[in-house]
Amino acid sequence: MSHIKLLTTGGTIASKRDPETGLQQTGLISGEELAEKLNLHENINISVEEIIKVSSSAITFENLITIKDAVLNAFEDDDVDGIVITHGTDTLEETSYFLSQVIPAGKAVVVTGSQRGPELIGTDAYANLQDSITLAADADAAKIGVSVLFNSKIFMPRFVKKISAMNVDGFGGGGTGYLGLVDGHDVKIYQHPAHSNTYNVEGQLPEVDIIKCALGTDAKFIDCAIDHKVAGLVIETMGRGHANDLVAAGVKRAVDAGIKVVITSASDEGDVKVAYDFSGGISKFEKDGAVNGGSYDSKKARLKLAVMMAAGEEVTAEDFKY
Repeated sequence: MSHIKLLTTGGTIASKRDPETGLQQTGLISGEELAEKLNLHENINISVEEIIKVSSSAITFENLITIKDAVLNAFEDDDVDGIVITHGTDTLEETSYFLSQVIPAGKAVVVTGSQRGPELIGTDAYANLQDSITLAADADAAKIGVSVLFNSKIFMPRFVKKISAMNVDGFGGGGTGYLGLVDGHDVKIYQHPAHSNTYNVEGQLPEVDIIKCALGTDAKFIDCAIDHKVAGLVIETMGRGHANDLVAAGVKRAVDAGIKVVITSASDEGDVKVAYDFSGGISKFEKDGAVNGGSYDSKKARLKLAVMMAAGEEVTAEDFKY
């Protein structure tokens, strides 16, 4: 018998329709209510714990620590074989990636949610939850560590991304695809992550902001971040790591002020990489002390930077290689 711990945080998967407005209200259905309607394998037993109850768009760094602590508590319980977390979809990719950075290997930790509430026609809530519990109970899933289960597909948090605001096939893995599938009571894992580093985070996460560059962007938001004494900045540039002279000058000011700066690209594929020698490119950023964020998107780079700083680790381009 496999014991799976179900940790709930709210989100669409726990939503009910307001009879007056017809709109969804998140976090109103308990994990026990959801579990009652599942058709789990007879060898799977579940227990439920509510951690928080919020829309995922309202998740904070403090909430991430709360979720992490709850997962670690369940992780260290010898009676628990696997863990499933229900979560809203807006920030599901961020929470799952954060957990992949702070939860050691040894047990399966599966993060899931739904695009349609449990009361809506064509809801994916029960299918995703049942598949996630099935995955968490699979012995081979422990080799993955933290994963995301959505629409039968198993994703690696490093690359998972919400690709649709409404479709039940709402998440994708970019060029890496998915790790495997859950088909009824059958789990098929075709590949495992090649690299997995985790960090020990005891306290709170430092403040790290994202600033996006576009045509004609200046450094006003960088200077604002400097004034607010943030700990870190992720600058989402264009192409291979390109911006203009104003942004470059702002990045240098931020580095000189003691802010850790990571440079990422808005492109879905391809690394930030020295390809040109001009004043607004990655070559200039690196010379001024910024860190090359490789192929990381800005949201994952932000969490990587925050986790490493909280763990007291030196942050280098090598850390963003994979």
